[in-house]
Amino acid sequence: MIWIEKLQQAIGFIEGSLFEPINAEAVGRAINYAPSSFSNLFSAVTGYSVGEYIRFRRLSEAARLLAREGVPVTDMAFQCGFETVEAFSRAFKRFTGCAPSQLAKSGSKFRGFSPITIIFSLKGGFGMTRNLIPGLQKVDWSDTKRQNEYVNSVVSALGALGEKLSYDDVCAVSGSAFRTSFSMEGWNHGNYHVINTPQIIEHTFKMLGYELTHHVRSDFETDSRLIIDSIDRGVPVIAVEGVINCADACVISGYDNDGQVLLGYSPFMDISDDHNEPHDDTGYFRKSNWHEVGTDLRILVIGERCEKPDKAAVFSETMRMAKRLIREESLYPGQYNGLAAHRALANALMTYQWDDNSEPYLNVMCNYAGLLRGPHVQQKSEAEALLRRADGDPRPGAGCPAPVGVKQLQVAHAIPFATILMCTSAQIPGTIRKKRGGFSYGHAKNRQNYRGPAQK
Repeated sequence: MIWIEKLQQAIGFIEGSLFEPINAEAVGRAINYAPSSFSNLFSAVTGYSVGEYIRFRRLSEAARLLAREGVPVTDMAFQCGFETVEAFSRAFKRFTGCAPSQLAKSGSKFRGFSPITIIFSLKGGFGMTRNLIPGLQKVDWSDTKRQNEYVNSVVSALGALGEKLSYDDVCAVSGSAFRTSFSMEGWNHGNYHVINTPQIIEHTFKMLGYELTHHVRSDFETDSRLIIDSIDRGVPVIAVEGVINCADACVISGYDNDGQVLLGYSPFMDISDDHNEPHDDTGYFRKSNWHEVGTDLRILVIGERCEKPDKAAVFSETMRMAKRLIREESLYPGQYNGLAAHRALANALMTYQWDDNSEPYLNVMCNYAGLLRGPHVQQKSEAEALLRRADGDPRPGAGCPAPVGVKQLQVAHAIPFATILMCTSAQIPGTIRKKRGGFSYGHAKNRQNYRGPAQK
C-alpha cells in the first residue's frame, strides 16, 4: 500500500537524520508528501505525533550512547536539540527514570524506544474484511469560500498520495471555476453537480499528472471490487453522484463488511436528512446500502502518475476547456450549460410558478451561490479578450498577458463570470433580489412582488 510505503520511508529518514534539526515539515518534504497530510497520517497510524516520535527516538538513542559509549552529557544534550543541559536532564529523567549522569556512570539498563515498523494485517471477525486509509483531509463546508465538493474531494484524495495541492489551484486547473449548468426540466437542487459537466473530470487529473478510470455504475460486485482494489492499493476513490444522498462528490477512504459498507468524507455526512448512520470511530462516515443511492453513480479510480503538463500547457488546455464550458449549449443530456444555462435561469426566474417561496431561494443558493459570491463584473472588453485568446487569436491585445501558470487561471475565472452576468442581465428587466415574504423583480419604477401562483 502506498501509505505504508510512505510511512516506512519517513521512519527511515528520521533514523538517518535523528540528530539533525528535523521536524514534521522536513520529513514530509523528504518523502514528497504534503506535511499536514503526513502529520495526520503518521499520528493516526502510530499513535504518536511526528515531534513526539523524534523526541522519544533521540532520548532512547541518547541513553544508549551514554550507557555504552560514554558520550559526554553536554554533547548529548545539544545533539538532541535541547538548548540547555538542564532541560535535557529533565526530559531524560522523565523518559528513562534516572538522570543522564547516573546512567552514564552505572551503565545500567534503561527503557528504550525502538524504531517503529509497520506491518498491516487484518484478520478475524465474521470472515468479512475491512481496510481503510487513515488521516484523509476532511471534505466539508468549513471554508465558506471554498465549497465545491468535487474540488475538495480531489484535494483530499491526492493529498493521501502525498500531493501538495490547494483548493484554489485545483479549482483553477480543473476548469471548475467556469462551469455552470441548468436542467432543461427547470429547477433542480443538483444543477451545480460536476456530473453535468463530466468533461472536466478527466481534464482535472490530466492537468495534475494522474491517470484516471471513470467508471459508470454497474452491478454491486463490479463496483465494490473496484473500490476495494483501490483502497487495498492505498489509493482513495472519489464517488460522483452517489453513496451519500445529495452529494455532488465524496471521497471514499475505506470499506468494511467486505465492501457492504463504505467509509469516507462528505459535507452531507452530518445532515440527518441525507445520512443517519453513526460515524466510524475514525471520524469517517459509514454508509451501508451505498449502491442503492444514486442511479447516476460514477466511480473515479485514480491510477498511476503520468507526465504532468508544464504551466503553459496547463493554462492553454484549461482555457480551451473554459471556452467549451462557457459556449457550448449542452455538455450533458438534459442540461443547459454555460451561457445557455444562465439564459435558462433568467427565463425560469421570470416565468416559473412556485408553490413554496423557499424553493427559488434554495435553488439559487445551491446552484449559483458560487457565482454570486464570486468576483465583481469585469469590463466587457476583458471578457471578449479572454474568449478570443481561448480561440487562439494571435492579435496583440487579443487576450490576457502571456500565461505562466495557475495564478492567471485563478484570476481569469472572474472574466467568464462577467460574460455570463452580462448575458443574463440582458434577459431580466431589472434586478432580482430576495425580499421578506417573497421575491421582487422588475425596474425600479415598476417593481412587483412574486409570491407564487396564489398571488398574481
